[in-house]
Amino acid sequence: MILTVDERALITGRDAPPDMDPAAIARLAGLPAGDVEVVYEIDSTNAELMRRPFPAAPLRPRVLVALRQHAGRGRRGRTWLSDPDHSLTMSVVLHRRRVPASPPLTGMSLALAVSLAEELSGRVPGIGLKWPNDLLRDGRKVAGMLIETRQSADLERVVIGLGLNLIVPEGISRSVQQPVAGLFDGLARVPGRAQLAATLAATLIASGERFLEAGFGDTALRWQRFDVLAGRELTILDKDIPVLQGRGDGVERDGALRVRTPAGVVPVSVGDVSARLVPAAPDQAGRA
Repeated sequence: MILTVDERALITGRDAPPDMDPAAIARLAGLPAGDVEVVYEIDSTNAELMRRPFPAAPLRPRVLVALRQHAGRGRRGRTWLSDPDHSLTMSVVLHRRRVPASPPLTGMSLALAVSLAEELSGRVPGIGLKWPNDLLRDGRKVAGMLIETRQSADLERVVIGLGLNLIVPEGISRSVQQPVAGLFDGLARVPGRAQLAATLAATLIASGERFLEAGFGDTALRWQRFDVLAGRELTILDKDIPVLQGRGDGVERDGALRVRTPAGVVPVSVGDVSARLVPAAPDQAGRA
């Protein structure tokens, strides 16, 4: 089911929980009230913002939050499971006029992921980043990001989708192939969802607008603080086929993953590969 604008408005007014009031999220994020929408269910927040009519001039940033997505997407066509009680899914849309001096979008997801990690690390322990943009807690994935773009003449649309696990029930974690966790698993205090949505939206907007103006900047340096692959033995997969082995060595100034091999450092570009940690040998288990 794909909801029309009118249907979404009705659902928002009727079913959105009080702690996800769009006006409250907008106020907490420092945005105009009409620039935040909350819907109960949608196919994909990214898909909805991507298919909206293209404006004649850049619009203000807008935020679309969904309590449930039934066709949420991650990188390389993967699905993102969500439910109203244990996750938060949202997308932010930005627009810019492209000029010859406009920085490319390469590495944008890393820059946004670093900004989120910096924001959340002061609230939750164990925050890390796995290239290119997976947010981890104690080595388990808690959030993923998908950035999509569309261009018409010199106007460019950038849609930033974020899927975040708040709490992961034990039964769900066992059914997922990779180690996953909730951002607030085991913590006594969980912030209100409106405040969390506002914080994430404000962070994505500020970081996204900064990137569209200045590009990758000092992201590689900031990435080091959270890099869970640095110094670890890796296998690089391309369409599930191992193509490279080496040791993680940070990221390049354009966001490429640096893999140190016997032949030297090999940069691995974002978008068509997946990095997997090589399991430690039995006699190395538990070593620092």
